[in-house]
Amino acid sequence: MPKKSDLIILARAKALPGKEKALENALVAVAEPTRAQPGCVAFSLYRSESDPSVIVGHERWASKKDHEQHLQGPHVQKLMSAMANLLAGPPDIVSYEILDER
Repeated sequence: MPKKSDLIILARAKALPGKEKALENALVAVAEPTRAQPGCVAFSLYRSESDPSVIVGHERWASKKDHEQHLQGPHVQKLMSAMANLLAGPPDIVSYEILDER
């Protein structure tokens, strides 16, 4: 059973028309550096079947502090800069605590 400090992040981003592949490339580029960070338990990306312009990131962190440090990393700062010209609107980023899992 995971520690109670485990943190789940779901981040949803919608690309501007014609920018779907650029958004995918930008997100895939940060996947490995993110997975290598201390406290990263898991990092996965998913594309919506009903709307291919939507990509959802699923992150799992050992602690809120680890996630906050991740957000300060140079690869995340570069991604945030790039996404300004790729997104149809602000990304929807939600943190969750684990209530029950098996």
